[in-house]
Amino acid sequence: MIGYFDGASRGNPGEAGAGALLMDDNGNTLWETARYLGRKTNNEAEYNAAILLLKAARERGAKELKVYGDSKLVVCQLSKQWKINLPHLRELAKEAWAVSDGIKVSYEWVPRAKNKRADELSNEAIDNAK
Repeated sequence: MIGYFDGASRGNPGEAGAGALLMDDNGNTLWETARYLGRKTNNEAEYNAAILLLKAARERGAKELKVYGDSKLVVCQLSKQWKINLPHLRELAKEAWAVSDGIKVSYEWVPRAKNKRADELSNEAIDNAK
C-alpha cells in the first residue's frame, strides 16, 4: 500500500487542514480525506495528516506501507533520522508510531509537485470549512 500526506496552514499558526490518500500498488485510490484541523502550525498540520493516513492504513489491514510527504521535518522525524526537540511534536510522533505499530512503514520525502493530490486535499479542507 502507498500513502501520501500533506498539511496546510494559512498563517503559522493559522487555519489548518490535512490531506491524505491511500493507493494500492497499481495506483488506484483506495481512500482519501480532506480534514479541517482548526488553528494549527504547519508542522502540526503535517503530523495530523500523517496520523490520519496511518489510521486509515491500519483500518484497511495494511501490513506494509510506503509513505510519501513533502515535509522533510515530519518525514525525517517519523523515520527517526532527526531528533524531535519540541514536546508537542514529540507527542504527535509518538501517536503516529503507536498507530503504525505492527505495520512495516517506510517514509520518503518528495517534492510538493509529486504530492499534488494530498496538497489539494489539505487546502480543500480549509476552503470547505469557511
